[in-house]
Amino acid sequence: MNIILSEQDLALRCHDISVGLGVKDVPDFETLPEVGLMVRLALHIRGLPRIDYEVLKLVAYHYLQISPMVLKNVLKDLDEAEFIRVLSEGQTIKAIIPTVPYYDELYTTIGGFTKSEKNLNEAEQLALTILDKLTHSPIAKDSLLQLGADNKLLNRNLVIGNQGNYIITKRLRGKDVVLSPVFFSENADIYADLVAKAGAKSIQRLLKLIEGFQGVPLHIIETQKEINGFKLTDDEINLLKRLASDGAVKPPSISTSHAGTNHFLFTPKPGTVRLNPTKREVYERAMALVSAVRQGQFLPRAYRIRSPYAILNALKDKGYLRANTEAYEQYKKLTFMRVGRLESLNNGWHVFRLNATDENLEAIRIAISLVDTGGVQGAEVDEDARIALGQDQSYVESLIGSQQLRGREQLPLSEEHQEQIENMFLGGA
Repeated sequence: MNIILSEQDLALRCHDISVGLGVKDVPDFETLPEVGLMVRLALHIRGLPRIDYEVLKLVAYHYLQISPMVLKNVLKDLDEAEFIRVLSEGQTIKAIIPTVPYYDELYTTIGGFTKSEKNLNEAEQLALTILDKLTHSPIAKDSLLQLGADNKLLNRNLVIGNQGNYIITKRLRGKDVVLSPVFFSENADIYADLVAKAGAKSIQRLLKLIEGFQGVPLHIIETQKEINGFKLTDDEINLLKRLASDGAVKPPSISTSHAGTNHFLFTPKPGTVRLNPTKREVYERAMALVSAVRQGQFLPRAYRIRSPYAILNALKDKGYLRANTEAYEQYKKLTFMRVGRLESLNNGWHVFRLNATDENLEAIRIAISLVDTGGVQGAEVDEDARIALGQDQSYVESLIGSQQLRGREQLPLSEEHQEQIENMFLGGA
């Protein structure tokens, strides 16, 4: 089969599968995991100064699950893609200097490099195509037959995905539903049940609309029967309310004396492949920030926020928001989450000031990304790994000195591959 993914999506899906697999070796995949590791390393070294090779080798192995044997090939590819400069003495690598571009260009360049310089086999192309479909919504397993792949290859691919932590198969309402924990990490049964009942296209449309308007108030949807100008049917609104009531689309809430309690809808929280575990609380703070500015945008008492994007940028740049009489109720929840504090002036006026910690600055960056593009960039980066890359060898060695060596896991061979090996050792054809 011929893969039809864009260059950016190709690199993204390779990364998702590679991180999901972790240290598992898959005999069916030859190129895909290495491309994924190429993305993973590039994300972590972007913007860093010169990195000594011995430090890079230790951090890549300990934090990024890149073995020393694979690392040299990954560095060779990054060098060819002009993402690094390699400093060597003879055949010995001494250090690298990262020249990695920003996120969108990073993915597009690696995807283009893969298409022009690498050959993905049929199993890899099918794996990428399946996962790309699952980025939009869970789907019925029967619909995968439309891809035209051999049934045995398809089933084998699903086995690899399930064992590789990037695919889940659920049996509900007499149907097999396939979803990805990369994108639907929580409430998988709810999504599977709704796909079996209402179909994948209904779920996909709703999630796409929310992605284009992260933090939209449920009350506004119910009242106007639309999201950002796109009309919704009563069935779609009920479906959305089911997703919200079950916590699938993560509705934070804000209570005010003039507008009551309102819920703000977001697409599902990414799984650990897309959202580093250390950033899950940061992501919660980001959603709370977006909810607060959406409250002022759609449900103000008197002072309407015209541009949530501008408000969030002002908070990032200045560290505070100008005083108004609605700030107390609008931003009160953010004080409980330690994002900021409210300073009382007089006659009910309050200033919201940011607690300028690294976590809160990252939360604002994610909130701006959610409002601007509907997505999150950089949330998969392990900050501990980036910090370690800037240290000397003895520091990194002390971090990992007490750790046991990590063994690699192997996924079982398919029946066909097992038979081929047996025939080879038995002298057969």
